[in-house]
Amino acid sequence: MEATASAPDNADLHGQLSRVFASAKDWKAALESAQRALDLEPEEPWWWLRLSGALVGNGDLQNAEAAIRWGLNIAGGEWIPGLYMLGCILYDQAGPEQLAEAEQLFVKVVELSPENADYRYMLANALIAREKGLAAEQQIEAGLEIDPFHTNLLLMRATNPSRPADGRVESLLGVLQLNPNEARARASLESEYFRIRVRRHTAWWLLAVADAALLLWVPQVFYVLLVPFLWVSLFFVALVNSDARKALPKGYARRMDRKYAAATWTGRLSIAAALCVPIVVLALYGEHGSVAANIVVSILLVASAVVYSVYRWLVIRARHTSLSPEREPTELRNLLAAADGTNGAWYVLFIAFALTRLGFHGPQPAATGVLLLTAGLGSAWWWIAWNMVLPPHKLARDTNGGTRRAWQLALMTLLVLGMIVAGVVIVASHDFVVIPNYSRP
Repeated sequence: MEATASAPDNADLHGQLSRVFASAKDWKAALESAQRALDLEPEEPWWWLRLSGALVGNGDLQNAEAAIRWGLNIAGGEWIPGLYMLGCILYDQAGPEQLAEAEQLFVKVVELSPENADYRYMLANALIAREKGLAAEQQIEAGLEIDPFHTNLLLMRATNPSRPADGRVESLLGVLQLNPNEARARASLESEYFRIRVRRHTAWWLLAVADAALLLWVPQVFYVLLVPFLWVSLFFVALVNSDARKALPKGYARRMDRKYAAATWTGRLSIAAALCVPIVVLALYGEHGSVAANIVVSILLVASAVVYSVYRWLVIRARHTSLSPEREPTELRNLLAAADGTNGAWYVLFIAFALTRLGFHGPQPAATGVLLLTAGLGSAWWWIAWNMVLPPHKLARDTNGGTRRAWQLALMTLLVLGMIVAGVVIVASHDFVVIPNYSRP
């Protein structure tokens, strides 16, 4: 600033001052200095790059893109800093067309400067965003050959969804050994813990719901014969993600359970309520207990689904807040996709729809409403997470696929809410009846 005061018409000084302001994240001042440098020397591509960077800092990606494209026109098509800046801007916009062009730009940059690990890191980012996991893995390994201690590449390799869960956990622990204060590695390790926990809870919940739903569709005598086999199958849930759980540090799960106690206990309550169903059936089974058993089971099913939806919301909320404050686009973009349980939610929805017609013509019409209500509430975490954790405008801007992804979640939301409403209406308009026990005359 002292130098520019003594030489106010020196474009180099204003350009360097813009760079200093950008490093200090004073984007308004950086923009003013870059603009002053351009006023003095409009044909210098570096000042267009400084202007573009300042516009990015101010959140104006469209004008930033236009500025760097103009700088590239001046410098020529193989100006590496300009190509790299344009690729980063397009990557941050995250639209399908922008991501495709960003990939091409990063490929060109890597061809021009193959020994730069940062360029390979951004190319790998673009490839992952375009669901090219194998190609991204190749760039990650190539970048680590150049710089074995490149933190971003190590983290990317550790969180690459194409790798096995236990391999991701081990890689994250390796990053933390290199730098115990790496916040992104700690947040990613928490995410891996949540993945393991949610998969296990989802499996328990689906098996418990399948167990309880049997009562609503088959005579009680057959249910009593079948339920022991389902109880035995629940013990195999302990094998879910066993390799990844073993890879976690000793005592890590207990520490996370204490840190996120609300999520831990809501998950346990959901499973406990669902597992109480067969116990209630056996306790009330008999000539005069069938109707009472059906009503109590229905209440337990709905209560379990409500608690389960709360559990899913708490988990996603915890994962959202555990990420580092300056989260990268890929972390925000993949948050819901990595929450897991999506297949489980669709599984329950499919069962509900498949049995709807059978339910109206079966022995227990009210069971259709209970199943729709249970499935809808159990999947409500999609709607809650979308609207309370990641607002729709943020999803539309930041998630992979842009607006198309937002529309998919909107349709899922309407489907789940429609099932909840339909379930309430059906349960309110149909009485519970005794399912005939065909073993008696």
